[in-house]
Amino acid sequence: MFDGEISLKTTRACAAVAALAATAALAACNPGTDTPAVSSPPVSSPSASVAAPSYFGSDGYGKLTIGMSEKDALATGDLRTDPVSTVLDKNVYSFADGPEPDAKQMAFDEKIEKAVEAADKSTDTSAAGSAKAAKAYADSTQRLYDRLIAYLTDGGASFTKGKLVSIAADKDAETEAGIKRGSKVAELKTAYDGKGLTGNDKDGYELPITGHNGWRIRFEADKGTIKYMSLGK
Repeated sequence: MFDGEISLKTTRACAAVAALAATAALAACNPGTDTPAVSSPPVSSPSASVAAPSYFGSDGYGKLTIGMSEKDALATGDLRTDPVSTVLDKNVYSFADGPEPDAKQMAFDEKIEKAVEAADKSTDTSAAGSAKAAKAYADSTQRLYDRLIAYLTDGGASFTKGKLVSIAADKDAETEAGIKRGSKVAELKTAYDGKGLTGNDKDGYELPITGHNGWRIRFEADKGTIKYMSLGK
């Protein structure tokens, strides 16, 4: 997505590589046995969205504005007061009518990332040690992908060090040009012809936000249709 965020293209590629690495390492450690499947957390389902009084991307979304602090964002009432994710020094919140925090999911996420921390510090180079580390990395990559999809599907806002770093559009959000999730890529290209739109269906499209240096709207496409929208720096 953006600096400090994870793109769908990157996570798909990393998930495949990490899964292969885990499979190979576990097979070497346990020859002749079935390789245990890498567990992955459930993805939260789409839910109702909070109504937004402004267009998506011009200065932010709803009462959330670019450059806003986490404290001020929570005070707007547009977000739930408790985050749905807190790992990797990032606090992610749903919109007010979005999914509630899932304590079991959050504990699962934290457990996975602690396993990665342990793998990073491990000096065990045995087959068993390598298999354990490979599985930790594969689980983490899958977790990142699952949480990203949940974030882009449900919508919400992400903060690092108390500052807003991205907003994911809910199903009701639309840009000033009328582009929203479900719009055709052809409509996107027509709406922003000559306005700095770059990208393609495979890698996604990006549009710079006027007046906010470095910030841009990201459009993820699937089969000629806009599937997700987000903005960040």
